[in-house]
Amino acid sequence: MSFVFLALWMTGILISGCTPPSYSGDDLKRAVIEITRKEYGIENCDVKVVGTTFGVFLPLSQLFSMDFKEAILSGQVTDMEQLFQPTEEAIDKIEDVLFSMSRVILSTDRKIDFYFLQATDIEKTGMEINFIGHSDDIKRVRFWDIPRSEYRKRIIHEMQLNRPVLWHRPVKQFFNDLNEKTRSELKLLYFKNLDDAKWEEEFFLTSKMGASDEKGARIWEVIDVRSLPVEDREVVVYAKVNARPRDGQGAPQVLDYLFQISSRGGEEKIDRITPMSVLDQTSADLDAPMTRDMIYSSLERWDEEFSVPDMTLGEFLAMQLSRRMQMAFSQDERVYNTFSEIKAVFQYVEGDPGHFIFHMTAPLKDIRQKAYTLDQGVNEDVIYAWNLATREFVNVLRGYSFKDWEFLSFSLTQAPSYTWTANQQDLELYRRMKKPLQDILTLTPQVAS
Repeated sequence: MSFVFLALWMTGILISGCTPPSYSGDDLKRAVIEITRKEYGIENCDVKVVGTTFGVFLPLSQLFSMDFKEAILSGQVTDMEQLFQPTEEAIDKIEDVLFSMSRVILSTDRKIDFYFLQATDIEKTGMEINFIGHSDDIKRVRFWDIPRSEYRKRIIHEMQLNRPVLWHRPVKQFFNDLNEKTRSELKLLYFKNLDDAKWEEEFFLTSKMGASDEKGARIWEVIDVRSLPVEDREVVVYAKVNARPRDGQGAPQVLDYLFQISSRGGEEKIDRITPMSVLDQTSADLDAPMTRDMIYSSLERWDEEFSVPDMTLGEFLAMQLSRRMQMAFSQDERVYNTFSEIKAVFQYVEGDPGHFIFHMTAPLKDIRQKAYTLDQGVNEDVIYAWNLATREFVNVLRGYSFKDWEFLSFSLTQAPSYTWTANQQDLELYRRMKKPLQDILTLTPQVAS
């Protein structure tokens, strides 16, 4: 994805010449929203701080240039990278928000260790691109302590589908329709099988005299929306809304509802709307019976569209190393010629101290060879791949001065009964080229659980 390279490269250049005013730790949300709105015309960012991770949500009306369904059905897509090429507008907004975040991070008195940007297509695909970086890396590249090439390697970026965005879309559209559409249009869209009295009063389409009004008397604003999958294609969505009088007379009301959403043929559809105020009386009729107490007590665990990870440095380094090694392996000629495929993942296990695990799946092209045998030991090509990973591992951890770990262990899918372990002291000797990797690995049989 060439656009990712562009976005990160531009961020690295731009932050090098910025001298912004100071932002207090309690004012990060206002600061980012104000910068993006006033300087870039971006109106709808959201901001959360979880632990020491500073997160920004950038909702986009369109992330990719191509329409997925149309492109695939047409049969004209020959390059998958072409399918995931972002629009110029999306690229510009992502760069603007990354730059705004860097300005705030560089001048806040709050402890911020990580930044997280979630750029999500909320109208078409539900796809998103996430960026995670370490705040000190912004400072270091700004003062030329690390080169921009290394800075780009230190940022984690990944693409994924944001399912809550798809599940929540019909719910948000429902409340938007309550604001815009007439009674007859609403009935046709949502209530054609219900008696008018059952929904008009609930949604303020009944006048004080009891007659049906053509338009609702309230303006609806969604405050919170969360979802919980209950079956493969069935989801329940909780929505809290603010309903304020359209004429400005009287106090607003905070109301909440439970929606049953079904997903069929790539489309999400509202099957049922239940006011939370009557949920206990009607719960028995739902496909997945729930009570108000059950929902309220579990809402924190329901899925949201914007979720900021509470990152630790060990976890961040494991994610970064996994990305580095997948890239390194994909470009290595010996790895390409030796293995039919290779998947590599670093994992950090919290502890006092913690430790790292390097999981590798690497079937050899020559089926006569084994990754490990008791009599011959670890295959030399596997050792070669481990050497690449270990060299990257010791250099990255040294670059971050990370000491909260005791050892690195290696596991092979092809030899699930064993692990190979090297402690921190021996790995430092390896880094200084005092000992080869084979001499510092300890074989440990795994005990079946």
